[in-house]
This record gives sequence, structure tokens and C-alpha cells, in this order.
Amino acid sequence: MANGYLLKGIENGNAVFDLFFRNAPFKGVYAICYGLSKAIKDIHQMKFSDDSINYLQEQDLFSDEFFDYLSNFKPRLTIRTIEDGRVIFPYETIAQVEGPLIQCQLIETYILNCFNFPTLCATKANRMWLTSVKQPILEFGLRRAQGPNGGLTASEAAMVGGCIGTSNVLAGKMYDIRISGTQAHSWIMAFDTELEAFRAYAEIYPKNCILLIDTYDTIEGCKNAVIVGKELEEKGEKLAGVRIDSGDLAYFSRQVRKILDDAGLDYVKVVASNDVDEYIIAEIQRNKGAIDFWGIGTKLATCYDDPALGGVYKLVEINDEPKIKISSNVEKMTIPSKKQVYRVYNGEGFMSGDIMELREKEDLEEGYVYDPLNPMRFYNLKNPARVEPLLHLRMDEGKIVSEMSDWKKARGCMEKDIELLPDASKRLLNPQNYRVSISHSIHDLRNHLIETYIGKDK
Repeated sequence: MANGYLLKGIENGNAVFDLFFRNAPFKGVYAICYGLSKAIKDIHQMKFSDDSINYLQEQDLFSDEFFDYLSNFKPRLTIRTIEDGRVIFPYETIAQVEGPLIQCQLIETYILNCFNFPTLCATKANRMWLTSVKQPILEFGLRRAQGPNGGLTASEAAMVGGCIGTSNVLAGKMYDIRISGTQAHSWIMAFDTELEAFRAYAEIYPKNCILLIDTYDTIEGCKNAVIVGKELEEKGEKLAGVRIDSGDLAYFSRQVRKILDDAGLDYVKVVASNDVDEYIIAEIQRNKGAIDFWGIGTKLATCYDDPALGGVYKLVEINDEPKIKISSNVEKMTIPSKKQVYRVYNGEGFMSGDIMELREKEDLEEGYVYDPLNPMRFYNLKNPARVEPLLHLRMDEGKIVSEMSDWKKARGCMEKDIELLPDASKRLLNPQNYRVSISHSIHDLRNHLIETYIGKDK
């Protein structure tokens, strides 16, 4: 397409694209935004090497003019986004990219790739964190992640969603994340007895000793852990924890907690792993499980039950002319023109809805606002307690103009936002829908464009 735009002489038309997603993941109503800062930093440095151009020339698909363009490429894009870490919702504009049509098109796949999977992982981690009532969660998923790069992405994004550490040492080094882990069953089986294996580990790591107690028998393993815990106390140290990786986690955690407490080791933490997700956490808590830490791997790092977010990137304006995609599937129709997204808060300070308004309006106008999928669902916006614009300028004609978020800053944004999202919208089962609306101005523009395109067809 980029080559075609160039050959047709429309490559420098001023285009506007929206990035958004249509469905919230994991049967929820929200997502945690992450990955846009990385995308912007990389787009700022974007260029095409001679080696890359030589490879494209070998494909015998593109024009010499296109290769000349790529060899002299400099980004001239203007990008506005919602900040990493914010709570976001289906159909609202998460990022708006404006600039030469050819450049807007060239970044499509990359910006979506930077956004989709990190947002998915951050959201999955957030659901687990909230379900555990914000207990400590360690991300343990590298061995089953979607390749090395997928593992790194999952580790970083999990911190944004609520995790406190990772077993991925490279991610710890690259992103300044706390690293943590325990021994595997192979450590236990490498020794003649479980007790010998525990003692050896405690000798090497007396200040950070977490013992895996389910290799042979969880209850007997806990009794052996008590022996080692008492031996550590005699040396002035403390057993940090025991980990259960199989069986009925609710039942065994209660039994293990009682054994530890009866032995005077009430400070020892009980860690649970074994393909845990938010539903298992909820079930364990319902059955009064006694778990202090969670080690979550496969279900988090692979986003096991919903492996793709489905973010999309659509043209909404070119050369100041609003554009719309019309579809027989109403959910695939687009929302035209340059926009601002406003978050409305009620008198108690909670989020009550997000509304898209034409950017030219500068402020959100009161009046009727409409569901983007069903114009028969609408309400009258009057005297909102507080209104916050969400899309902020990040890059201006290729120059970064605001600080880019790292995972720590994004985590802070998440924690603030999630407190203001109504509890009904955070529950696992049948969460209450959050209102995302379009303004009366966008509603009218959309209807006008539909009528115009239908008229052209006739």
C-alpha cells in the first residue's frame, strides 16, 4: 500500500488513523493500556538500513521511487495517546496518529504489535491481582511464554497489571524488575531424601529460602520444612516460605498453614503455583485457602484463555475529510474524524463514562451522547462533576514532546485508575458494562457520512 500511495501521488495526503479495540478481553469490560510509549520511542528512531532496502529490492515488488523514499525516511508523524497504565474500554480511541498517509500506513503493524499483547498481559495480571485482594503475585511464565521476546513482554507488562516480581532474570536486568524464584522438583529429586534437599538449599540460601514441598507428599514435605525452619532459627535466620505446586491448593494450604503455625513458624509464607488464574484464585479464597503469595506462570504469560486482544487501526480522516468504514456488522463500523476522549467522573469521584467528542470542539459539550453501536441507547449529559481529557500529545511531527512512561510510571497510573473504576465493572462474573459514548456532533457526522456513501452507491 505504501508503494502504491507513492506511485499514485497521494503519499503526502494528511491522514488520521485511530487505534482502538472492539472487545474487552477475558469476558471483562476493561483493559489496562500498555505498550504505546515503546511504540512511540521506536517510531521516533525509525529508519530503513541499506541491508533492509536491499532485501526488499530482491522481492521484485516495489518501485525505485519507493526505495528512494525509504532510504531518506524521517518520521513526520503526530501521535496523541491515552497514557500507559490507564484503564481503557472498547471502541474508544486509544491512540490517534496523524501525518503523511504513507507514514501512517507504514507503522500500522508495529504500533498494533506494541499495544495488543502488552495490554492483554497487563489486563490478565490485573484481574489476578484484584481477585487475590492485591496479594503479592510473582510472574513465573517464561518457560511457556511465546518465545523469548514474548516472555520479556509478558514479564514487563505483568508488573503494570499488579505483579511484584518475575522469575525472568533477563527481564529483571532490562527493566529493573525484582527477580524471584524457588527450586524445582528436580532439585528435590537430585538428593537422596527430601529433607537432605531442603537442608542443602537452606544452607546455600539462608536468607531467601522457599521450599517446594509437594514432590512426594505435601503434608510430609511441610513437616520436613518445619525441621529446616527450626534449624534456620537456631542460626538466627528464618524460613521465608513453602511452595505448593499441585493438588487441592485450598485444602493443602489450610493444612500447611496449621502445621506451620502449630510449630511456631507463623511468619513462614505459603506460596501457591500450578496453572493458577483469577478463577482458581477466587475458588481457593471461597474455600478459605491460606495462601500468602502466588506464583503464576502459563495462564498469565500466555494469556491462556484469550490469547489476542484484537486491537485495530483504521483511517478516520484524510486531507480534512472525515472517513468512515461502513459494514453490515455494526460492530465493525468506524467512528470518523479527529477526536478527543473525555472521562467523566460522578460526584463520588468514580468513573461514570468515557465520551468521544470532535477535537475541534476543544471541550466536551453537554447534551445527548450515544452508544457507538446502538443509537437507541443514549443519555443526557448534564453538569458532570469532573471531566478529564485522555488523549495527550506525545509526538509532534516526528519529535517526542512528552515524557514516555516506563512500567513503574504505568503501574502508578493503573493503581490510581483501578481505584476509581466502580467495583461492579471489576467483578469476574457478569461485570457491569462501562459506558463509552460518542457526542451528538460525532453522531450527526457519522449519520451524514453513512447517508452520503449510500447516496453515492445509488
